[in-house]
Amino acid sequence: MRSVRRIGVMVLAFAASATPAALRAQDTTFAVVDRIAAIVGDSVVPLSRVEEELNVYRQQGGTVPQDPEGRQALMREVLDKLIDEQLMLQAALRDTTIAVSEQDVQVAVEGAMREIRGQFASELEFRRQLEESNFGSSEEYRRWLTDQQRRELLRSQLLQRVQERGDLTPLAPNEKELRAFYEQSKAQLQRRPATVSFRQIVIRVEADSAAIVAARTFADSLVRELRNGADFALLARRHSQDAGSKEQGGDLGWRRRGDFVPQFEAAAFRLKPGQISDPVRTVFGFHIIRVERSQPAEVQVRHILIQPAVTDADRGRARGQAETVAQALIEGAPFDSLAAVYHDYAGQEQLLIEGFPRAQLPPLYRDAVQGAAIGDVIGPIFVEEQGRAKFAVIRVTDTRPEGEYEFEDLRDQLRNTLAEQNAMERYLRTLRNATHIEVRL
Repeated sequence: MRSVRRIGVMVLAFAASATPAALRAQDTTFAVVDRIAAIVGDSVVPLSRVEEELNVYRQQGGTVPQDPEGRQALMREVLDKLIDEQLMLQAALRDTTIAVSEQDVQVAVEGAMREIRGQFASELEFRRQLEESNFGSSEEYRRWLTDQQRRELLRSQLLQRVQERGDLTPLAPNEKELRAFYEQSKAQLQRRPATVSFRQIVIRVEADSAAIVAARTFADSLVRELRNGADFALLARRHSQDAGSKEQGGDLGWRRRGDFVPQFEAAAFRLKPGQISDPVRTVFGFHIIRVERSQPAEVQVRHILIQPAVTDADRGRARGQAETVAQALIEGAPFDSLAAVYHDYAGQEQLLIEGFPRAQLPPLYRDAVQGAAIGDVIGPIFVEEQGRAKFAVIRVTDTRPEGEYEFEDLRDQLRNTLAEQNAMERYLRTLRNATHIEVRL
């Protein structure tokens, strides 16, 4: 089933045909009897589901062939996709490691409802669209949406599990497949945006030793409060300096390995649920961490961030280093040698940015590279984000104007996409071979 988020307003039009046949059959002079289009294991795919997907295809601008042979071919293509969806749903239900809670479903439903409702100017307009889509009420629509979101969550968890087991190892395509995929796709491609490539040396603004000691001391005091029974979420709202999680009581949600800087990750995956860590120092400051729940590859975690205070003197010292780097680059000093001394590798700052759309650059970067030529040295650029202050010195390595995408522009993207598609097709073939499937269309 297509995700509600991807369909947007169109989901209501789709819903018109997705409601039960009894609700749709308003004319009592005849009865609609559904047919079985396919049997998949212990489930069936009714013909009405195929017709629903054809309606969605038509409403999104697709053309359904009028000749019987063309229509039949499209219906078989749609049925194949529905069979694949049913196979994945059954596999998810068989997998004992997969669990979708009612809370997870309701969170997804609420998000989808807010997004869809926000596309209408008034509640009256929203309800009118529901009625036109054969939903008697928003509650009826919510029940339908709940079923769709539950299926989507099960599918997402299944894909995550099979990836962890290695069942979706990408299968690299050959050159012929890549070229063919490009030819099929290029008519739908948007124009290539104007891009810029550059290397950068990032100098982090460091607090002095006294500020670091003060921050550590305060973090220690919070740890003592927490271990004596203080409410973690309350202290996070009061004291955490992580703007992204402060109002959520420090909640970072479920995170996988690789989502955190190394020091944070090592501490988080060592903790047992409910344990409070000692202050963990990273480039962001001192973190107090508590794991709510854990699985082998992911944890649900909260934290309180305490950052050492940065002064004007600290900023001035970092600016001086950045100016030294910029001047050295202008005079011909090797970029890599300067990066080895000054670049903020610990903060996982990117050293090389290639083919980045100019319009998507942070405003300070975008303004700085405006009109720049290849080889220009720009900066220092002062940036403050996520509570971290830094200076960047960049050397422009390439610029490209807006234009059409060529094959070489997309080679890596095409390869990755096809490799994933090939892996998914192999996995679905495995499911098909292990399941009784009877097509009656």
